[in-house]
Parts: sequence; structure tokens; C-alpha cells
Amino acid sequence: MADGGKRKDAPGGGEQQNKKKKTGNAGKWKTTHQQSKMAIMRDSLPQPGDTGIWVTCARHQELKAGREVIDLFNEYAEKMYGIKIEEPKAATDEEEEDDIDAAIQKEIAGMNTKKAPGDGGDEDQIFTLMKMNVDCLLFVKTKAPIEPVEFVRRICLDAKEISRLDQMKCRYVNRFTPAPLMGKATEAGIVEVAREALEPFFDLSGKRDTAADTATEAGESSADKSEVDKAEAEAEAEANTDAPAPAAPTGEEVQPKDYKPLTYALRPTIRNHSKLKRDFLINEIAGLINSDLHKVNLTSPDKVVLIDLYQAVCSMSVVDKDWDDLKKYNMFEIYKQAVKNNSSGSGAVPETGAE
Repeated sequence: MADGGKRKDAPGGGEQQNKKKKTGNAGKWKTTHQQSKMAIMRDSLPQPGDTGIWVTCARHQELKAGREVIDLFNEYAEKMYGIKIEEPKAATDEEEEDDIDAAIQKEIAGMNTKKAPGDGGDEDQIFTLMKMNVDCLLFVKTKAPIEPVEFVRRICLDAKEISRLDQMKCRYVNRFTPAPLMGKATEAGIVEVAREALEPFFDLSGKRDTAADTATEAGESSADKSEVDKAEAEAEAEANTDAPAPAAPTGEEVQPKDYKPLTYALRPTIRNHSKLKRDFLINEIAGLINSDLHKVNLTSPDKVVLIDLYQAVCSMSVVDKDWDDLKKYNMFEIYKQAVKNNSSGSGAVPETGAE
């Protein structure tokens, strides 16, 4: 054979075949589809300053859970606040999309078009459903007058009263977590949100250490400690003698709040966030609270502090002690227990609801 058994080069030459195909754009440019997808992701993220409710649901049932939760919230908006929500027009078969992502976004957009009568743009929307880029998680952004803590608790209390499966208002929704305050998921952001969330319930003068503990840590003897205390007392008395008399109180002065000695427990949840750890959250937030007046009680606290970190945001809420009795606001578990307790013995346990 003239060619000595060698194979012929493919069209275009063998040199071109040996070159590796370049993939990716190194972030320099994006197609129209990629740009629109990124815009959807940005719009679907809660932002600092938002208020709302976290919703977990059955795996791969986010769309059905979204329909259920919006219908449920609309019902309770009317029941609790007298807000009548207008239903959007149903989509025709011709308008359905083949692409799954597009169909989901279109469905969510349809849910979010529900507005109170007389409302104008989307900024007046009472409920805005957001699908997170993680399985089993939704966020419903709320607007005034909706108060997330009161709103969620009322829904869970009513769910506790059912006795039959056909009274269930949702089958794919699991847990509600109110988020009345939202801030940045940074060390400074956590402290800022914590102060605003805790101040109505707790004395935030900080963690207290007794004088005996301080003396022990410093290695002082009891005699040295008494001399130091005596000298400090004399110096304080002398300073008070020279100091001017305090001004008479005015009506504008803010009086110290009389806090009750409440016990509390911290319940952090972290999703898609790796910078701040659970131990840091607990120590940082507990360090703000007066430990002489407010004690930690993990079994039966008066108040439960719910802390949720998701990507770049942090939400915080303070809920009542019946949070555990209400199955941590897990609707599926509440329904299951209610049917078991309230039925005449023939109530079947509801299915679905696994996260």
C-alpha cells in the first residue's frame, strides 16, 4: 500500500482535531437566556429590610405548595385584616410553556398578580411568592398590615382544630417560620437585627458576671477585693459631691423599660451559608441579653428566638412558648396530630409532607 497503512486525516486537518474545545465564558459575557435567568434569581432573593414568612414544603412539590400557601394566606388576610384579594384570570392552554423553569416562573408570577382592590403596581402587593434556589424552600414576602408572627400563629392554632382529612387546607406545605425582621448575614448585621427583634422582650444590657467570678478570674484575694471596693466607693462618693445636681426630668425623657424575667431558647437554622456558624450565632445573641434577669431554658422557655440564615440574609423573630406545642409551626405535623386527637377513631393519617 502506498500510504503504508496510515489513516487519512479528517476534513480540516489533524492539527485542528488536537485542539481542545474551549468552553465557558469566564464571566465575561452571558447569553440572553443566562441574563434573564440571573435576573429571576436576583428578584427571587429576599433583601435586608423585607418582612415575610419562610415556608418549607415536600420535596419537588414547590409549585403545588406555592399555590396552597398563597390561597391560604389570602384567606387569612381577609379573615384577620379584612383584605379581600382579587383572583387573577386563569391561563389558557395555549399560554402554557414547555420549559419547566419558565413554567414555574410563570406560575409564580400568576400567583403574585393577586392584589387587594384598588392597588396599583407590584409594590402594593400584599404577598409575593419567591422560590429559592434550594429544594423544599419558599419565601413569601409580606406587606403591612400583615404581621408575620401573629399571622402564622393564628393559622397554626386554627389548623389544630380540624378533625377530618377533608378539612386540611394544604397537603404539601410543611413548616412556617415568621420573618418580621430581615438584615444582612454578617456579624454586624446579626447584632443589628437581634437588637431590634429582642428589645421588646428582653433587657439587652449584656451578659452579667458576678463580682466573685471576676475576682476569682483575676486571682485577687478576698482582702484585696474589699480594699479595692472601698477605694472605688470613696472615689465615687467624692465625684458625686462635686458633680452638679441632676436635671429635673422632662416629659420627653425615655424611662427604663420594666422587663419581666422571661426564660428563652435560641433556635438557629442555616441554609446555603457557610461563613457564620451556629455556635457564633448563639454566643453573639445570648451575649446581648441580661443573664441575671433572663435565663436560658431549652425545655420549656417563655420565648423562643428563631434565627434563619439563608445566603446573604438573616431573619429573626420571637415567638411564644406554644411554638413547641404547635409542632414548631409545621402544618403537616399539626394536621396529623389534630386528626388523631379530634377524630372519632376513624381518621386516617395524612400522607405527603416529608421535607
